[in-house]
Amino acid sequence: MRTKSTNRFITRHLETKDVVRATIVRAEVLEASDSTLLLKTTAIRAMRQRISSADMEMINQFERSRLGVEMEGRLRLDLVSGDVLRVRYAEGDAVPENPTAMVVGTLPPPAQCTFDLQTDAKPFFNGPAELGARLTITTEALTVLVLLDPFRMEIRDRSGTLLCGIGGPEKNNFCFWDSYNTGLCRAGAEGTPVAVESIDLFPDMAVFGLGEKFIKLNKVGQTIDVNMDDTLGVITPRSYKNIPFFLTTHGFGVFFNHYAQMTVWVGSMAATDVQVAVDDDFLDYFVFTGSIKEILARYADLTGKSVLPPKWSFGYWQSKLSYHTAVETLEVVRKMREARLPMDVIHLDTDWFRTPWLCDLVFDDERFHDPAGYIRQLNALGVQLSVWQLPYLPEGTPLFEEIEAVDGFVKDAEGEIYNVHICFTPGFSGVVGVVDYTNPAAVDILTAYFRRLFRLGVKVIKTDFGESAPSDGIYHDGTPGRHMHNAYPLHYNRAVSQVTSEETGHGLVWARSAWAGSQRYPVHWGGDSTPNYFNMTPQLEGGLSFGLCGFPFWSQDIGGFLGSSNDRLLTRWLQWGVFLSHARMHGTGDRELYAFAPETVRICREFLNLRYRLLPYIYGMGARCVETALPMARALVVEYQDDPTTWNLGDQYLFGESLLVAPIMDDGTRRRVYLPQGVWTDWWTHGRMPGGCWIEVEAPLDRMPLYIREGGLIPLGPVQQYVDEQRTEVVDLLVSLYAGSGHTHFTIPVNDEWIPVDYVADAGRHTLTIGETAVEFRVTVLGEGTLSVQQTAGV
Repeated sequence: MRTKSTNRFITRHLETKDVVRATIVRAEVLEASDSTLLLKTTAIRAMRQRISSADMEMINQFERSRLGVEMEGRLRLDLVSGDVLRVRYAEGDAVPENPTAMVVGTLPPPAQCTFDLQTDAKPFFNGPAELGARLTITTEALTVLVLLDPFRMEIRDRSGTLLCGIGGPEKNNFCFWDSYNTGLCRAGAEGTPVAVESIDLFPDMAVFGLGEKFIKLNKVGQTIDVNMDDTLGVITPRSYKNIPFFLTTHGFGVFFNHYAQMTVWVGSMAATDVQVAVDDDFLDYFVFTGSIKEILARYADLTGKSVLPPKWSFGYWQSKLSYHTAVETLEVVRKMREARLPMDVIHLDTDWFRTPWLCDLVFDDERFHDPAGYIRQLNALGVQLSVWQLPYLPEGTPLFEEIEAVDGFVKDAEGEIYNVHICFTPGFSGVVGVVDYTNPAAVDILTAYFRRLFRLGVKVIKTDFGESAPSDGIYHDGTPGRHMHNAYPLHYNRAVSQVTSEETGHGLVWARSAWAGSQRYPVHWGGDSTPNYFNMTPQLEGGLSFGLCGFPFWSQDIGGFLGSSNDRLLTRWLQWGVFLSHARMHGTGDRELYAFAPETVRICREFLNLRYRLLPYIYGMGARCVETALPMARALVVEYQDDPTTWNLGDQYLFGESLLVAPIMDDGTRRRVYLPQGVWTDWWTHGRMPGGCWIEVEAPLDRMPLYIREGGLIPLGPVQQYVDEQRTEVVDLLVSLYAGSGHTHFTIPVNDEWIPVDYVADAGRHTLTIGETAVEFRVTVLGEGTLSVQQTAGV
């Protein structure tokens, strides 16, 4: 049995410069038609370092380098939309079509697309050289300039502003290989091909995305490996959720249509460039243009939108590692109800099987002797059941044997089951196979087991792990292991989400790992944090970064996962944890709120009650986030892209469109809060204050800084012990008045209705229009001014 290959970061060879490089130096037009341009390219192979006769790798290096040889290639540009450019490059006489499971949508073709070939000489950006032939492609939104000799591409908006520069000669005349521009390199003794690209990094530009990265939100200055990892914490660049997509404040974003491991140097190898290396022998990427909001919408149109999880999932989830018995969990639910602590879901983690951690997808018949009856008792208390599993199955169970019988595990090079050795059952030392989710027969077996669970009454499966698919494994569908390592979470969560949807009517999973496209299968949570104050900010920054990759829904372990959580820490963690799309308590040791000090219980109850009162806002905003592909936990830069102060803020955020959350993430009671432009209303005092400035805030333990945005509509329902415990008869609607003119529209879900509400401010007049409904609206005005309230006729 074998473990994963250690050659994980072939892309990092570019840092040593000990590679063979073949950068495009010139190009000529082969075809320009409709919205497609095909170029014949020329690259010249070179090495920066001399080959020494004393080098034991001399023969290999010489054989792979063929120095000075001109390499012919093809570069294809497709204007897939008026504001989106697709770039594909490969050596040889063709570029691959490269269909992937990430790209599932289409974009509207450009309304116009013209080509103009020009040959007059003009000064080039780097020194005294002149550019010769060049082709200009024009759409209704963009101008793409393709410089043919020397080769470079530039994307401008229709006003002529340079949005994005791609490739071209180095910006340093010493040409010390500080920038690897469009082409292929060969790395390592075997000459492994690595596709490379370089994109201008402007001085006034911030870069975001690339997945759930537990480091500073603005990626400028960072070197990031886009590769699946079991991160063992939330304070490093390692990531459970890697997305080969970034966006900028400069009007563009880039999605690499690759599964392969990538390294991205965001100004860290050359201050003037975002450089990307892909463990592939071709390039395929899309350049989106527009604002951050427009880019996220276009990206979701291409890779798929999320879906709205069921309403009950927006309630509070109670979990720990791990509840052991039906009796225990029923007692937890009853004590939560007695303490008036709302909850909607209880989760069984690793110990519901016959043997803890030994995943066989069967309830232990002693500790859960009547699973269906047990789940009915939970449902009678207003609680749904979530259960844990993972895709690494230990031998010795009927489930393992059934999947083995259909060759349903990932294989090693010898055709044996690939042993990943990931099983935490004490004393276990056998084979642990990785379910091959590209094998339909294996998926059918797993699906049958999941169906049985759903028919017992289980409502959601926790799709844990998924980051350790072997990069040198053999997969049923023929996908190379180095690609499937990253693609695996997409296949894994899709399969579980599909059977969940078939059996329950919703596709909700509780997932840890993700790749591009995984937003189609919510919800994802932030992994294994440690209960201390140091972990909170990077945990949050990871979630905000993830949200900037097209994922509306994200959660994390309130209180921290591995270790004990004290009263004060738990309180501060829960305060912002309830202001995420989904709120789950999880970890080792005591995780039941009623077991903590009375003051902790009181404060946490108040914040849970507030979350439940906010459910009309939360669920309504969730629907809007699905539609717009914007995150619920939203970095301020999404709404305030032109405010450079927001570019580096990762310890405060907007919850939906209208609530600014500024958690206390240390043992104190004070913090600085940045309020962007506009007028803001303090949630607790209803005091109004102007934005565009920093303020010092005092927040005792029972308060967290929370502000309502100007123009915000905040509907509040009743306090409930679980979602839809009772019909809502009255909605309290907070209306934060605009200081000037403005318009806010929000569709509010109440009971089974979706009620449209419009607020318009114009020339000092404020008008609120509420759609037809039998529900009573009690309106509270925040700010100075008179609000005229109207309701649609027929109410």
